Amino acid sequence: MRKKSLLSIALGVMVMLAGVQNLYGQSSNVIDEHYKAINNHDIKTIASEYAGDAQAFSPNWEGAKVGPDGATDTFTRYFRSTPDLSYTVNNRISTGNSVVVEYTFTGTLSAPEAGTPDYMKGKKYTLQGCAVFILKDNKIAKETNYFDQVAFLRQVGFFDQNH
Repeated sequence: MRKKSLLSIALGVMVMLAGVQNLYGQSSNVIDEHYKAINNHDIKTIASEYAGDAQAFSPNWEGAKVGPDGATDTFTRYFRSTPDLSYTVNNRISTGNSVVVEYTFTGTLSAPEAGTPDYMKGKKYTLQGCAVFILKDNKIAKETNYFDQVAFLRQVGFFDQNH
Protein backbone atom coordinates (compact mmCIF):
# COMPACT_ATOMS: atom_id res chain seq x y z
CA MET A 1 0.00 0.00 0.00
CA ARG A 2 2.81 2.38 0.91
CA LYS A 3 4.49 1.70 -2.43
CA LYS A 4 1.23 2.51 -4.23
CA SER A 5 0.87 5.80 -2.27
CA LEU A 6 4.44 6.84 -3.09
CA LEU A 7 3.84 6.02 -6.74
CA SER A 8 0.65 8.12 -6.72
CA ILE A 9 2.47 11.06 -5.08
CA ALA A 10 5.36 10.83 -7.54
CA LEU A 11 2.95 10.71 -10.47
CA GLY A 12 1.05 13.71 -9.07
CA VAL A 13 4.26 15.73 -8.71
CA MET A 14 5.30 14.85 -12.27
CA VAL A 15 1.91 15.96 -13.63
CA MET A 16 2.12 19.20 -11.64
CA LEU A 17 5.65 19.91 -12.87
CA ALA A 18 4.65 19.14 -16.45
CA GLY A 19 1.82 21.67 -16.07
CA VAL A 20 4.23 24.30 -14.75
CA GLN A 21 6.67 23.63 -17.57
CA ASN A 22 3.82 23.79 -20.08
CA LEU A 23 2.59 27.09 -18.61
CA TYR A 24 6.07 28.63 -18.70
CA GLY A 25 6.69 27.23 -22.15
CA GLN A 26 3.46 28.80 -23.39
CA SER A 27 4.45 32.15 -21.84
CA SER A 28 7.84 32.00 -23.47
CA ASN A 29 6.37 31.04 -26.83
CA VAL A 30 3.84 33.89 -26.79
CA ILE A 31 6.55 36.43 -26.00
CA ASP A 32 9.06 34.92 -28.46
CA GLU A 33 6.45 35.14 -31.21
CA HIS A 34 5.56 38.68 -30.16
CA TYR A 35 9.11 40.00 -30.59
CA LYS A 36 9.57 37.98 -33.78
CA ALA A 37 6.44 39.63 -35.23
CA ILE A 38 7.69 43.07 -34.13
CA ASN A 39 11.04 42.53 -35.83
CA ASN A 40 9.23 41.34 -38.97
CA HIS A 41 6.96 44.40 -38.77
CA ASP A 42 4.03 41.99 -39.02
CA ILE A 43 1.19 44.14 -37.71
CA LYS A 44 -1.49 41.50 -38.33
CA THR A 45 0.32 38.94 -36.17
CA ILE A 46 1.14 41.52 -33.51
CA ALA A 47 -2.52 42.54 -33.23
CA SER A 48 -3.64 38.90 -33.01
CA GLU A 49 -1.46 38.39 -29.94
CA TYR A 50 -3.54 40.80 -27.82
CA ALA A 51 -6.77 39.88 -26.04
CA GLY A 52 -9.82 41.90 -27.10
CA ASP A 53 -9.75 43.89 -23.86
CA ALA A 54 -5.95 43.96 -23.42
CA GLN A 55 -4.43 47.13 -22.08
CA ALA A 56 -0.97 48.35 -23.11
CA PHE A 57 0.85 51.22 -21.43
CA SER A 58 4.00 53.17 -22.28
CA PRO A 59 5.46 56.37 -20.84
CA ASN A 60 5.11 58.13 -24.22
CA TRP A 61 1.33 57.56 -24.46
CA GLU A 62 -1.56 59.12 -22.64
CA GLY A 63 -3.67 56.33 -21.22
CA ALA A 64 -3.94 52.75 -22.36
CA LYS A 65 -4.02 51.36 -25.87
CA VAL A 66 -6.76 48.75 -25.90
CA GLY A 67 -6.92 45.39 -27.65
CA PRO A 68 -5.84 44.46 -31.16
CA ASP A 69 -6.96 47.85 -32.54
CA GLY A 70 -4.72 49.68 -30.08
CA ALA A 71 -1.79 47.45 -31.02
CA THR A 72 -2.46 47.96 -34.73
CA ASP A 73 -2.52 51.75 -34.32
CA THR A 74 0.61 51.82 -32.17
CA PHE A 75 2.79 49.56 -34.30
CA THR A 76 1.59 51.10 -37.57
CA ARG A 77 2.77 54.47 -36.28
CA TYR A 78 6.06 53.03 -34.96
CA PHE A 79 6.93 51.24 -38.22
CA ARG A 80 5.93 54.24 -40.34
CA SER A 81 8.10 56.69 -38.36
CA THR A 82 10.98 54.25 -37.80
CA PRO A 83 11.07 51.76 -40.70
CA ASP A 84 14.24 50.08 -39.40
CA LEU A 85 12.90 49.60 -35.85
CA SER A 86 14.21 46.40 -34.27
CA TYR A 87 14.22 44.82 -30.84
CA THR A 88 16.70 42.51 -29.16
CA VAL A 89 15.52 40.58 -26.11
CA ASN A 90 18.31 40.65 -23.54
CA ASN A 91 16.61 38.86 -20.66
CA ARG A 92 13.27 37.26 -19.90
CA ILE A 93 11.84 36.11 -16.58
CA SER A 94 8.61 34.10 -16.51
CA THR A 95 6.52 33.09 -13.56
CA GLY A 96 2.93 31.96 -13.74
CA ASN A 97 1.12 34.19 -16.21
CA SER A 98 3.64 37.05 -15.90
CA VAL A 99 6.64 37.66 -18.13
CA VAL A 100 9.21 40.43 -17.71
CA VAL A 101 11.39 41.25 -20.71
CA GLU A 102 14.48 43.46 -20.80
CA TYR A 103 15.20 44.57 -24.34
CA THR A 104 17.19 46.94 -26.52
CA PHE A 105 15.39 48.73 -29.30
CA THR A 106 17.03 50.69 -32.06
CA GLY A 107 16.02 52.59 -35.15
CA THR A 108 16.23 55.75 -37.21
CA LEU A 109 13.48 58.34 -36.93
CA SER A 110 13.12 58.54 -40.73
CA ALA A 111 9.54 59.76 -41.10
CA PRO A 112 8.54 61.54 -37.90
CA GLU A 113 4.85 62.08 -37.23
CA ALA A 114 3.22 65.46 -37.76
CA GLY A 115 4.23 67.91 -35.09
CA THR A 116 7.65 66.32 -34.52
CA PRO A 117 10.43 68.92 -34.80
CA ASP A 118 12.43 68.74 -38.06
CA TYR A 119 15.76 68.37 -36.23
CA MET A 120 14.69 64.88 -35.08
CA LYS A 121 14.36 63.54 -38.63
CA GLY A 122 17.09 61.07 -39.53
CA LYS A 123 18.32 60.67 -35.94
CA LYS A 124 19.32 57.18 -34.83
CA TYR A 125 18.56 55.94 -31.36
CA THR A 126 19.34 52.89 -29.23
CA LEU A 127 17.50 52.49 -25.96
CA GLN A 128 17.10 49.98 -23.16
CA GLY A 129 13.58 49.06 -22.20
CA CYS A 130 11.61 46.73 -20.00
CA ALA A 131 8.14 45.28 -20.52
CA VAL A 132 5.92 43.51 -18.04
CA PHE A 133 3.34 41.22 -19.66
CA ILE A 134 0.34 39.54 -18.10
CA LEU A 135 -0.90 36.65 -20.23
CA LYS A 136 -4.31 35.02 -20.27
CA ASP A 137 -5.32 32.15 -22.56
CA ASN A 138 -2.09 32.56 -24.56
CA LYS A 139 -2.87 36.21 -25.31
CA ILE A 140 -1.40 39.42 -23.99
CA ALA A 141 -3.91 40.74 -21.44
CA LYS A 142 -1.74 43.60 -20.16
CA GLU A 143 1.58 45.09 -21.21
CA THR A 144 3.45 47.88 -19.47
CA ASN A 145 6.63 49.23 -21.07
CA TYR A 146 9.31 51.34 -19.44
CA PHE A 147 12.20 53.17 -21.09
CA ASP A 148 14.31 56.26 -20.51
CA GLN A 149 12.58 59.10 -22.36
CA VAL A 150 15.41 61.51 -21.52
CA ALA A 151 17.89 59.19 -23.27
CA PHE A 152 15.60 59.17 -26.34
CA LEU A 153 15.35 62.97 -26.36
CA ARG A 154 19.12 63.26 -25.97
CA GLN A 155 19.75 60.90 -28.90
CA VAL A 156 17.34 62.69 -31.24
CA GLY A 157 18.84 66.12 -30.54
CA PHE A 158 16.27 67.67 -28.23
CA PHE A 159 18.84 69.02 -25.79
CA ASP A 160 20.97 70.48 -28.59
CA GLN A 161 18.24 73.02 -29.37
CA ASN A 162 17.63 76.44 -27.86
CA HIS A 163 14.24 76.11 -26.20
